[in-house]
Amino acid sequence: MDTIGLEKLQKVQLEIMDEVHRVCVEHQITYYIIGGTALGAVRHGGFIPWDLDIDIAMPRSDYERFSEIAPQNLVARYIYRDYKNTHNFMHPHALVCVRDTYLSTRFGYLNPKEENLGIYLDIFPLDVAPEDRTLQQKHINDIERVKRCKRLRRGYLYRNDFVRKAIKKTIAALLFFYNIDKLNDDFDKVCRRYEDTDSSMWCSMSSHFSYYKQCMPAAVYGTPQLVKFENRMYYAPEQLDEYLTRIYKDYMKLPSEEERQANLEYFDKIIFDD
Repeated sequence: MDTIGLEKLQKVQLEIMDEVHRVCVEHQITYYIIGGTALGAVRHGGFIPWDLDIDIAMPRSDYERFSEIAPQNLVARYIYRDYKNTHNFMHPHALVCVRDTYLSTRFGYLNPKEENLGIYLDIFPLDVAPEDRTLQQKHINDIERVKRCKRLRRGYLYRNDFVRKAIKKTIAALLFFYNIDKLNDDFDKVCRRYEDTDSSMWCSMSSHFSYYKQCMPAAVYGTPQLVKFENRMYYAPEQLDEYLTRIYKDYMKLPSEEERQANLEYFDKIIFDD
């Protein structure tokens, strides 16, 4: 992606985040910037220069409240999407999307049936996780089972898939009898399995980071604290150093040039209907 495209994409991400922040503050909904967004705030004072998006998380009760409030309270430019209001929704978490935008991925041309949701901001639920290590492993197994089923049903193709593998994926997707909506509902139920327990652990189970890396005491998130991100102030985990250390270990160390470039090349086209 060229610099102009990256800068424009980051600018729109900030605009989405401003709107989400406004709705959350007005309706007293707790959120935290997480992952690379939280890392960027600490290490770069804003976006990681080679990062493309903003990620936030909400405790499950706030996540559910946001899903009810957002559709009526976001300004008209934005639309809230999750598996409950979008048929065949492929993401494991909610999005706030910008209407009339198109974001093309490197492999989008191989998957023409995938709905393009445009530019969006990721919203992850924080669910209660068991404290017992054996129960955690069982939880992981059940979560991964649903994720595998969803990948099989989706049949997503990549550029390096050989013809034989691509054919197998396509046939498997056609023969797999569970639909995406049912799998999304199963995934939601599995993630929420321990919400009525007195466990002190939280986990972002739809994240690409591992369950064990994401599983941490709720106190690490704690009371949201305002931190600077670009020229804004957004809410971050209370124990931000502890959070970043758990996710990235030596989080001030920069990744290799190859890793930075790989991230930048995920998207190859942005279209704005201005």
